[in-house]
Amino acid sequence: MSAEQTLGEPGDLSGFPAVPPPRQLVRVCQAGLQVWWFSSDGSGRFDLETPNGTCYLATDSYAAIREASRLGPVSTGWVEARELRKVSPPEPGARLAATTRQAAGRFGVTTELVTVVPYELTRRWAGAFRRHGFDGIRHQLRHDQRARASGIALFGPAGLAEFSNGTGSVLTVAEVLAAGVSVMPPPHSAVLTVVS
Repeated sequence: MSAEQTLGEPGDLSGFPAVPPPRQLVRVCQAGLQVWWFSSDGSGRFDLETPNGTCYLATDSYAAIREASRLGPVSTGWVEARELRKVSPPEPGARLAATTRQAAGRFGVTTELVTVVPYELTRRWAGAFRRHGFDGIRHQLRHDQRARASGIALFGPAGLAEFSNGTGSVLTVAEVLAAGVSVMPPPHSAVLTVVS
């Protein structure tokens, strides 16, 4: 832990504030792929260790696009290969750790929970939430400047889960631009140098 970082190790989380998941969740997916992938390989901020995993969603399309694109710029091909999925939480009565509530501060939570890199510490927080009976985390998103709890990390068995994929729509360039992400068309052949 650096001198500047104030997020410490998770302690006893008994009494940590909880909220249910929103009725609708959003995710940007590659076209044709299913929504419910629970990651456990350590590439995600709140990945649990196998045999468990974490599925990352957002509360609205703005947040989902900004997270999926990592603020770009992205190509028109990237946009065309993706769709926006709206789903219901598989367990409406789930308990999510409410990390943006004022009471969360008493447990040592800071906004570094969603900004610190690498993810080893935040993965330990996810594991602690799971051990304290939470089904996931409601949190801010690193790329959503609105500073609201627009991220949902749900816990479940690692890998693909067979829940409803909800409704999908083709992701459009206009939606991506509206989320503040630049979209670059492929370069014109006149500006390319062909190497034989």
